[in-house]
Amino acid sequence: MPFSIDGSVAVVTGATRGIGRQIAFRLGRSGAKLVVVGRTGADHPDALLPGSLPEVVAALAEEGIEACSVQADLTSSDDIARIVADTLEWHGGCDILVNNAAYTSNGPIIEVPWARWEKGFRVQVVGPMQLCQGLVPKMLERGTGRVLSVSSGASLSLSHNLALYSTTKQAMERWSEYMHLELGGQGVTFNVLRVDSIVSTEGWWHVYNTQGEDIATGGNGLDTLQTPEYAATCAEWMIRQPDDWSGHSTGFKDIEALGGP
Repeated sequence: MPFSIDGSVAVVTGATRGIGRQIAFRLGRSGAKLVVVGRTGADHPDALLPGSLPEVVAALAEEGIEACSVQADLTSSDDIARIVADTLEWHGGCDILVNNAAYTSNGPIIEVPWARWEKGFRVQVVGPMQLCQGLVPKMLERGTGRVLSVSSGASLSLSHNLALYSTTKQAMERWSEYMHLELGGQGVTFNVLRVDSIVSTEGWWHVYNTQGEDIATGGNGLDTLQTPEYAATCAEWMIRQPDDWSGHSTGFKDIEALGGP
């Protein structure tokens, strides 16, 4: 049977803009109660990009979607512990965890400071693991739940100056496979949405408007450009799959081949 989103509790990281924001709206419109997580609050605006947690919660409320927020930095273990504690206090547990927050620092591999490598692994691997350690046990107790992590086509390729992002996303995918190996088959699924086309997020538009099309598309043009809404549709499709559909790292074209969006 497909997984029912209606009445569930969903935690979505990186939800102030882009794919994470659209996933939150998609799940909310399907009946989920939202815990949206991000760094950008009213007192801590992003210097370049729009979107904040209060704005997202207000927009969700306008559609009748129940939502609360946790302002947190996923490089901080204390902040992640607070996400878990607040979710358990507010809702008693979590049914859907979407690990969408991401970090990259482009540049020649030997010149990117080690501290940025550490930050990349904390956001893309260690943080999601800590969230799972806090939230998945109750999913396993109930015998139902979904963990979806958002990766990138960069995990499969070797590109100059993208070593940090590519390596940490590849690590995220392997970590998710191990979650399935050790915990799969108990009603909780562990899958990865591999964003293998350019998605027109606010961050992408900033690069496009300031550095031009060639940089923004990697010289590949706009033919394969997808919207954040499409990515969110793919995420929802993956979350809805039955309990035995687990351990996958799946791109947009793979989903379409399987009859999805």
